[in-house]
Amino acid sequence: MKYRRLTIDELKELEQEFIQFLITNGIEGKDWEKIKKDTPKEADFLVDTFSDIVQQKVLEGVRYLEHRGRNEARYFECNAEEIKLIALTSRDVDLMDVDAIKRAVHNSVSGIEIYSGVKKYSKQRELELFSMIQSGCNMTDEKFFLLLQNMI
Repeated sequence: MKYRRLTIDELKELEQEFIQFLITNGIEGKDWEKIKKDTPKEADFLVDTFSDIVQQKVLEGVRYLEHRGRNEARYFECNAEEIKLIALTSRDVDLMDVDAIKRAVHNSVSGIEIYSGVKKYSKQRELELFSMIQSGCNMTDEKFFLLLQNMI
């Protein structure tokens, strides 16, 4: 597997897409039941393949990630060839609270430091983003990243 197997709940949510995936691969309902019963390794392979396809598509659409802790917050813009970072550190401002960050940045509160940088991906873009998500990053929209970018 390239990423991870979808959970049972995720597969249930994508049931129609999985059925379409099976049909595209020449497998109809009765055939699927037979594969699950007679060749479970093949069934596992099909679920794993479907999981990778779904996650690849999701990761291709990721543009912004964030990772926030009480004393450090990192915001990422995930472009095709490089990733941009804006990082905040503070002992005085709770960086888990977005409103507190906005107030501190707008009011130029001392005790909050802002860093930025750009780097090329160290591996395939989607694999790197997957690793970041597995390490605690969350997908987000561009609003806060752009707000911070305009401040620096």
